[in-house]
Parts: sequence; C-alpha cells; structure tokens
Amino acid sequence: MVSVAIDKLDEFALHHACPAFAELRRDETVAQALASIRLQRLDSAILYFYVVDDDRRLHGVVPTRRLLTSDPQELISAIMSKASITLPATATLREGAAMLVHHRLLAVPVVSRLGRMHGVLDATALGVDVAADLDGRGVDQLFQLIGVRVADSASHAFRARFPSLLWNVGGGLIAALIASAHEQLLSTFTTLALFMPVTLALGESVGMQSVALAIDGGLTPPARTDWRAALRFITLEARTALGLGLACAGVVGLVGAMWQRDFHLTTALLLSITAAMTVSGVVGTIMPRVLRRIGRNPSVAAGPTVLALADFITLAVYFKVATVLMEVP
Repeated sequence: MVSVAIDKLDEFALHHACPAFAELRRDETVAQALASIRLQRLDSAILYFYVVDDDRRLHGVVPTRRLLTSDPQELISAIMSKASITLPATATLREGAAMLVHHRLLAVPVVSRLGRMHGVLDATALGVDVAADLDGRGVDQLFQLIGVRVADSASHAFRARFPSLLWNVGGGLIAALIASAHEQLLSTFTTLALFMPVTLALGESVGMQSVALAIDGGLTPPARTDWRAALRFITLEARTALGLGLACAGVVGLVGAMWQRDFHLTTALLLSITAAMTVSGVVGTIMPRVLRRIGRNPSVAAGPTVLALADFITLAVYFKVATVLMEVP
C-alpha cells in the first residue's frame, strides 16, 4: 500500500531521505568494511553500500551480494562501481520515485552539486514494500506514486482518461476548420493534400518524443526548480527538433520534387515541415511543466494535449507557407 500522500510528492526528496547509510572507504578491504558496518549500527534497511571519503563525497557503490561474496582481502576500490545514478538535493519525491522505476533500483543516493552525499531515498521511504519484486507489485506501487495509476475499474479508467482525449477531439475539429478555410488552395493545388498526412505525422511524432524526454528527464517539478537548467533543456530540445525537422523535410522534399516536379511545392514542404517540427518539439518540452503547474498529471494529459497542439501548429504553418509560396488565383 502506498503511504506517501499525493500532495507530498512535490516536496524535496532530501527531507524524506535517510541520513544514515552504510558507508565504506575505498582503501578498506572487504573484511575491514564488514567490520566497520557492524560498528555503524544502522537501523534502516541496507540495500546498497556507498563508498565515500571523509567529507562524505560519493565515489562509488557496492551491491550487497558483491560485498558478501568477494574475497575478504579484496579492496573496496576494486569491487565498487561508479555511482552514475544519483538524485540531486533539489529533486522532488516524484522525481525520486520516477528514477527508481526507470533504473529499476531499490534506493538512490541524494547528492549535492559538489558530490557530497546527504542521504539515501529508498522505496521504503516512499511507502513501497522493498521485498516486492520490482517486476510486480513494487513497480505498480511506484507507478502509482508518480501518477501512472493502475485503474481498478473500467469507469475509473474512463474518468481518468476521457477529459484528456477531448483535446484530440478539439484538435481534430480545429484542424478540419483550418483545412476548410483553405479549400480554394487545396482545390487548386491538389498535391498539397497528398503530403498533409506525412506532415501531420512528423509534427505529432516529434512532439510526443519531446514529451517523453521532458517527463523522463525530470523537467516537470514545481517552480522552485532551477529555471536556467530548464531553459537549457528547452533550448537543447529546440535545436534537436530543428535538426530533425531539417532532416525529415529534406527526405520528404526530395520525394516531392522527384514525384511532382514542383519547385513551389518542394519549398513549401521543406519550410513547413522544418518549422512545424521545431515548434512542436518546443511545445512538447514545455507542456508537461505547464500541466504540472496547474495541477494536472503530465503522464496522462501531456500526450493528447501536445498531439492536438501539434496538429493545429502543423496545419497552420503548412497552409500559411503554401499560401505565400504558391500562386493562389
């Protein structure tokens, strides 16, 4: 049973991390390390052993099985692994739960920017039974914590998902209105209709990729998150979306040029696909954060919202560019 209240998930994970953890030193042997652990008298569950220095700067981690099965004279530095997965001291409980699920861990160290270890956030602190297999009930509990709840009935699933799908309904109707407003353009240049599906698909796809990366990368905490880091993430995704747009537009434009032999159509495809994918990528990166700020679950609502906006943006750009470049009587 998940014991952490939903309204607590946006609190700092550091406040819920256990400050006492199993500490090892790099220059110790396995035998010395086991002896020192007995003297530490830890009350919390020992899931991993963390290798730190005198200032508690984290250098590595040793799984329990490796420590117990290694040669007693083996140095800890020889059996430890690099601690590449850590949780920033500014992270939230929701981000901590997401990290445990993503990396299939039972605990994660909370580390400051200077590398000093402040504690350990484990599944027990999140109210999850650490004895449960992470392929089963433990994963379900953590998914529920981060907002991806397993529906206990069809009616519950309907109520949870239908409001977000209305974005798709609205987006589709708006897309139809945009197309009808350019009926003369489509009737004059029927080839534009041939490339509408691929143009829409590319805008939607890059938007959904950006949503997944934003949620997975932790770009959805409340306002106290470092805005400079968020801005760097958004800028990086915008550049990536621009590059993807140029590449995809080049492929579609080449096919269009070879197929229809229409310079204006090819140019319209190049410009509209590049612009639409770039804007959709940025929207997909920002939308999860916006939804979190207004109290909506981005894991459920971000997808349909971004799909609807991507359709609107893509068609608006597509027809605007085509109108400018192609001579409409």
